[in-house]
Amino acid sequence: MSNSMYDSQLLSIPFYQSHWYMLPFVGDNYESPEHKKLLLVGESHYMPKGAVVHHNDNLWYDGSLNLSDDEVRYCNTRGARDYKSGRFGKNIDRAIREVFPVVGENAFVEMASCNYFLRPADYRRSFKHICTDRDCDEAVRVFYAILEILKPDDIVFTSRFAFNHAEWIDFPKNFNCGLWVYAEKHHMNYVFTEHPSCSWWNRVAKVKTGSSDDYFHGLTSRQFFVESLRKNWLNVK
Repeated sequence: MSNSMYDSQLLSIPFYQSHWYMLPFVGDNYESPEHKKLLLVGESHYMPKGAVVHHNDNLWYDGSLNLSDDEVRYCNTRGARDYKSGRFGKNIDRAIREVFPVVGENAFVEMASCNYFLRPADYRRSFKHICTDRDCDEAVRVFYAILEILKPDDIVFTSRFAFNHAEWIDFPKNFNCGLWVYAEKHHMNYVFTEHPSCSWWNRVAKVKTGSSDDYFHGLTSRQFFVESLRKNWLNVK
């Protein structure tokens, strides 16, 4: 299900040479005449319960840590969970099928997917609890490289924390421009939703951003995600 045509380029990014198991997932139909190129961006992986091997950010990025098989499995973007065993994957799969006639068992075949932050969080916790300056700098530099390689037309962040960091903090700090400037230059559209596995995915939330007093326009995150796909992702003739 994963499209390997991008692997040689993705493996040119130094981080993935030591953390190969975190390579972005690219579905076989990521490039399709029926829709544009969609990149789904999550917050981070998380480690198994009780794991502490990831707590030192410098050792993590230096690539000198030895992870157990279970720890690697939890951080494997293309791994055995295959995007449909958990609530996150199931909710995204259902939403995609509302707007596009997926052929097969898994709608992720139509898109690419990665996490914004590159160091895993503690078991079932938000990455914000351990986030450091190095995490942010490493994240945005690798994310920039991913965008240059995959060249998505549409980007959906499924984490408000990752979205806010990329847009308002990390891009301006590292590239002297906001994410919106880069996206406009490269004709990319991007939005964010609440996390698909949390209760707010199916609840209306009035969220203020720098450009809107009601970012979701009275919709749930699921509805907002679906409408964004219809408007921006599909190649409507």
